[in-house]
Amino acid sequence: MKKAAKTVIITGGNTGLGFETAKVMASSSTEWHVVIASRSQQKGNEAVQALIRDTRNPHISARVLDLSSFSSIKQFADQYTKADLPPLHAIVCNAGTAFVQGTQVTADGLEATFGVNHMGHFLLVRLLYNQLAEPGRIVVVSSDTHQSRGNSGMSVRYASPATMADPTASDQNLHELNDFSKGMVRYATSKLTNLYFTYELSRRVQQSKPSISVVAFNPGMMPGKGSALARDYKPVMRFAWNYVMPLFRFVSSGIRSTKQSGHDLAQLVLSEVVKSGTYWDGKKEIASSEESYDLGRAAELWDWSSEKAELNKEL
Repeated sequence: MKKAAKTVIITGGNTGLGFETAKVMASSSTEWHVVIASRSQQKGNEAVQALIRDTRNPHISARVLDLSSFSSIKQFADQYTKADLPPLHAIVCNAGTAFVQGTQVTADGLEATFGVNHMGHFLLVRLLYNQLAEPGRIVVVSSDTHQSRGNSGMSVRYASPATMADPTASDQNLHELNDFSKGMVRYATSKLTNLYFTYELSRRVQQSKPSISVVAFNPGMMPGKGSALARDYKPVMRFAWNYVMPLFRFVSSGIRSTKQSGHDLAQLVLSEVVKSGTYWDGKKEIASSEESYDLGRAAELWDWSSEKAELNKEL
């Protein structure tokens, strides 16, 4: 068995899209050591056992990472840095969440959708940046819901980072919406922040590590029991998500399985050359929304996030 030569970290790798991506990565070559980053050590270990069994790649491990906690993210980065693992060549920022039964708050007082989907990955990548070896790749999982009127019907309501991050201010900004609609707007808007982060990070990385490419990925809508996105839905909606909506894959190219999108995401990591600062819909490079290319917003979000995380604005 060939010794692992490089490491990939996949957040939310214990289930759904992340798990399927990990399976393809681990199957591609035993040169890859796959780190499954998830909130639960037990679920991470169970995923590792299943992946080793299915791929016959022994170079897979699990580590605890709670993206809703700065402390957990710092601990993960510190432990990873001290671990005896092959050089880090890829980070897949996959984990994401949506809260539709009321406003949730992270351990650090942030509105949880913004806190997990944006700030958690922002801090993780910033803390691990010096560990990234060249050539390398960072893939941020966004969504076509980032468009103001996307195919999903969700709407985006971008505000200042301080407003989106503050639970009270965010509630006021979305005051006329019910809990479900608030949750959907926050989720779609967080996917727009993922693109601002991707594009701003790409611009900055090119100045210091030009052979590291930073790209965003749209996996499409992936209903079904394999996705944990609907865990906060009410029972009737969760049933529809798990059993009814998957049937629409046969009539809509925008609705995909986690297996299909996991394969596409893994190939984006494995491809030898991918232009940095690009957005991929499945296998295709496409343009994201006009709104997503706002340089001022991207710089503002970067600066605010750096200050909140107590980091230098420069990489």
